[in-house]
Amino acid sequence: MRWHCLQHMPNEGPGHATDWLASHGHSLTFTKLFEPNLLLPALADFDGLLILGGAMSVRDEKNLPWLREEKAFVREALRAGKITLAICLGAQLVAEALGAEVRPNHAPEIGFWTVRFSAKSLEHPLLRGWPEKAAVLHWHFDTFTVPPGAVRVGMSAATATQGFVWGDGVIGLQFHPEMTVGMVEQLMAFEGHEQAEEQEFVQTAEQIRSKLKSVWKGRKLLEALLENLVALHESEAAALAAV
Repeated sequence: MRWHCLQHMPNEGPGHATDWLASHGHSLTFTKLFEPNLLLPALADFDGLLILGGAMSVRDEKNLPWLREEKAFVREALRAGKITLAICLGAQLVAEALGAEVRPNHAPEIGFWTVRFSAKSLEHPLLRGWPEKAAVLHWHFDTFTVPPGAVRVGMSAATATQGFVWGDGVIGLQFHPEMTVGMVEQLMAFEGHEQAEEQEFVQTAEQIRSKLKSVWKGRKLLEALLENLVALHESEAAALAAV
């Protein structure tokens, strides 16, 4: 399966997804939106779209004009029925494209917090193999409503909508299942989190480090999700071949 990744920041790459895709024989190409000379791929050049997070907001089009091009590209990919996995900012971009509202959350959510997955979402084929709850990494200030026609993935104490599944092959996650231990350290350094004080839904750097083993819970969720997305693609390809 041919995957294409929209990466917004140098320190927020595909993480665990890179290893799983490579070990299962799938290709991964990139559009790095932080680099000059933006060149987005043709829709025919990929089967699955991976949209990552970033420190910017979906509202930053004035300062980051490439956001307009990216948003148009995401809308085209959705209209074309592309299998899509979107994380954090990526989920917010897809949610907006599907008609949801993206707005500041009532509080920032930073650190490892438990997400309870909805019973309805766990019935969806894309979430096959997921548990009822998991402590996963969060790093966001914005949130979104559930897009029309979508199913809410779950919720945490700080955030009512922790993701959504739309149709058969589009999923957006507010949390970060892709991040490795090294990526978490890089993110804390980039955000200057070393001196951050504890808040209701913000853990200190020390508290985050004490919970770093939880990145493996996120990795398991991500790997099950990728396996289910690939199975969907293979099923669709077989159905087309039989016509």
